[in-house]
Amino acid sequence: MAVAVQDKAHDISTSGVSAGVSAPDVSAPRLSGLDFSALTGRELEVLLLLATGEQNRRLARRLGIAERTVRAHTASIVRKLGLTTRFEAAIVAHLYADDIRGARG
Repeated sequence: MAVAVQDKAHDISTSGVSAGVSAPDVSAPRLSGLDFSALTGRELEVLLLLATGEQNRRLARRLGIAERTVRAHTASIVRKLGLTTRFEAAIVAHLYADDIRGARG
């Protein structure tokens, strides 16, 4: 698993190089400690939807909850996974969608 995590982290760090965009510093050790089981069912749903890149308002409509609640879930996701931004959470959601779906049970 560690090799796969390093490969994914490398893909993130080099994906913007050709476009002249600097990628966020997402290192393999930080990603290897992700524990999706720490998230609630609703947080897992929100995390998967973050990968779509939609705004909180649209995510709230899709889930039938308030935009403020989406923001609260997102903040909780970022904190529980040890990330720093919503953007990092979206990248994690994209890279680990299968693992997240597995954690949902």
